[in-house]
Amino acid sequence: MEQPKEQRTPSKKSGSKRSTKSRARPQRHKLSYKTRAATWLEPRILMITTGVTLLGVLFQVIAIATESWLIMNVHGEGVYRNSSGKFLLEAYTGLWRLCRVELEKKVDQAGKEVEIVHETCERHNLFPKGDDKNEGQPIDSHHLELDVKRMFQIDYTRTAIAFTLMALFIMAIGHCFAFYALRRPRYIIKRLAALLHFMTAACLLVLNEVFIKTVDHEKKSMPDRIPLESVTRYGYSFILSWIVFVLFILAGLIFLFMSHKKKPEYTDGNEAIEDEPVEIFRR
Repeated sequence: MEQPKEQRTPSKKSGSKRSTKSRARPQRHKLSYKTRAATWLEPRILMITTGVTLLGVLFQVIAIATESWLIMNVHGEGVYRNSSGKFLLEAYTGLWRLCRVELEKKVDQAGKEVEIVHETCERHNLFPKGDDKNEGQPIDSHHLELDVKRMFQIDYTRTAIAFTLMALFIMAIGHCFAFYALRRPRYIIKRLAALLHFMTAACLLVLNEVFIKTVDHEKKSMPDRIPLESVTRYGYSFILSWIVFVLFILAGLIFLFMSHKKKPEYTDGNEAIEDEPVEIFRR
């Protein structure tokens, strides 16, 4: 007597696989003219924005490397400096160095007065030793007060340089994400690039504001650095730093605006796949 054959029923595991494979993707509607224009325009806007931020990096490097953050002019014959025995005519400073244009008056062998103009530059002493602070000065309350004011000025300069280096480091990381967003246009990568651009702008804002506070402190408390008879103005290096700040604010807004998640039926195949969630651990 023949036994009836057992009918095999598909397991739940194979059924789940089959249903996953047979899952149909959402049908794409016919893209409108505005949608096609936006799809064509968006990567080009991001590319232009990245090019502008690269130009901003170049501007910031120029600003950091030059000494035209603050320019000081003294009218007339200048201000006599006891430390050098010369008359200060002009000075200009940057984040790293201070340069002075001084006039030296001498009498030659014929008895005529000769004027010689000297231009000297010196680096900011960011880490002065104990001997440098009180060199040639007696220990009294007046010079101790000058030392405190000088240390405030040094702290301002250190802070400005620290935020300068932070801004350059974040600029480099932000451009890595920006270039990756051009190649793989995932919305999360664009948002990370926008966040890093905003962080760069924040560092530049702190840098510029700290430099303004440094100048105000020197005007009020350090006449040996900025004499009362002098006229000061900000130079092109300081202006370039503010221009770079504005460029990175605009770049962050553009990347943030372009980072919206699109519906698959209104995008081409590549963008729809890029915005799909990625399953890292599969069983």
